[in-house]
Amino acid sequence: MRIYLAALIALTALAGCSDGHRISATVAEQFDRGDSIDLSQVGPATWDRVCVLGPYSINKDAEAALGFPWDAEANTSIAMSDGVNVLVFAHEQRVVAYTEHPRNKGDFSRVNPSCMIRSRAKLVRRPGSAKLAWEHGNEA
Repeated sequence: MRIYLAALIALTALAGCSDGHRISATVAEQFDRGDSIDLSQVGPATWDRVCVLGPYSINKDAEAALGFPWDAEANTSIAMSDGVNVLVFAHEQRVVAYTEHPRNKGDFSRVNPSCMIRSRAKLVRRPGSAKLAWEHGNEA
């Protein structure tokens, strides 16, 4: 039973990782194609809000952005990395998906506010830069 449970946990973790890689790859494709990124088109169907955690974010920062506790330090490398942003897709009071996204393929680190509702989760690229900003600045 223990072996079965350990295998199930490992498979669940791998599935979450592949979703994260798929999300980041889709965002990178949008970034490479043009000057906007439409996050409403990525991730699972169930999310209603996306939050951005910038470089060196810790659990306290994640909780402040999300409005509920989430262990960003255990789930990602964001606390020790300046090369990625973490996009956290939430539904109500739980995380349904997340991805570590390389900043050179879309730098979300300075978006304000840090969270946006799905229907308004479109970003525009600053000319000549990898930096992004919300197309509409309304908070989630």
